[in-house]
Amino acid sequence: MSKIKGCILPWVHMMGGLTGKYYPCCFVEYEDNTLIMGDHSDKILDVWNGDAYKQLRTDFLSNDIPDVCQRACYNKEAHNDISNRLQANNRWADKAGLQQDTAIDGSVDNTPIYLDIRFGNTCNFKCRTCGPHSSTSWYADALSYNKIPDYYTDNDALWSSLPIIVPNIEEVYFAGGEPLVQEGHYKLLLYLISSGFAKDIILNYNSNLSYTKYKQHDIKTLWNNFKKVSVWPSIDGWGTRLEYTRKGISINKLVENLQFYKSYISTISCVISIYSITSMPDFILWAKANNFNYHGTTLSNPENQKVTCLPKEAKKHIIDLYKAFCVKHSDILTTEDYKQIKAWLSSMLSVDDSNLLPAFKEEQLRLDKLRNESFSTTYPEYASWFNSI
Repeated sequence: MSKIKGCILPWVHMMGGLTGKYYPCCFVEYEDNTLIMGDHSDKILDVWNGDAYKQLRTDFLSNDIPDVCQRACYNKEAHNDISNRLQANNRWADKAGLQQDTAIDGSVDNTPIYLDIRFGNTCNFKCRTCGPHSSTSWYADALSYNKIPDYYTDNDALWSSLPIIVPNIEEVYFAGGEPLVQEGHYKLLLYLISSGFAKDIILNYNSNLSYTKYKQHDIKTLWNNFKKVSVWPSIDGWGTRLEYTRKGISINKLVENLQFYKSYISTISCVISIYSITSMPDFILWAKANNFNYHGTTLSNPENQKVTCLPKEAKKHIIDLYKAFCVKHSDILTTEDYKQIKAWLSSMLSVDDSNLLPAFKEEQLRLDKLRNESFSTTYPEYASWFNSI
């Protein structure tokens, strides 16, 4: 089998972001000076073999890594963290031959086989790691915001392109906002079902799993038409810390829905941030007791919420916490558990960003007042340094 050069995504994947632009992937959408592959007004195949995609392909084939990809993936890999690039290359390893079939100018004959379209930012949660750019529920708590249009649900350029590409689509990915409350999500499912190709298509989701039915749609009934459905529920920590971070979530309802959707759940997706890192051991124990896989990715944005921002005393406490956890539960922890934990801690210790903590505190106090919550009460392990800022 051929070895993939750089990243396979420009040969298989199209991502239409919340901004109405096409990007190489969702991990670079909000990177500074990111790569824009096309606009929502463009037809998919015009974007697919447009100048930006052709250049990206030739860059990877020449081992010339774009800066945004370096920041989004390669920097993670330097700390032994599993990046989106590595996951994609593993998932699409059998497509490596597409790189060899690339024309000198970077164009390709195949159409996209992996589609990711964001149908607006409608969401019923207002997570602290998020903002009004990705959740309509955030509007009431934001200092300022511009409403994000839904660029794709009624987009003629997209829907007129689908008859050409759908016969070759193998996977469709949905994220948010929250896809289970978005009209465009259901419109696309119904289109794929009516086209007759749903039985050949895998669906992948990042979802808060707060719904089992939505309006007239029974979600499991729709999913039964597809080849496979894999759900990556989004969880940031556990217990009261999770409820604090992901405003709108109920831990009891989440546990109920995790069991309801268990047969569809591939892996529980966790963002490792200031908010979640101290309660991840509790989550790991719950996941193991209930036979769920998990994967934790260190937060990149907002920058003042990254684990690198924690002060030295907090980092020491967290190191001690995980050492004790690993010793106490060595009988159930696997090599993969240790690998993930090591990656999180390595990332935390890689740099000192504690100069960003005043901005972090200011925002927590502002939201605490609006939401009648308390950071110091929720995180007593952080109270000393937080109160001293």
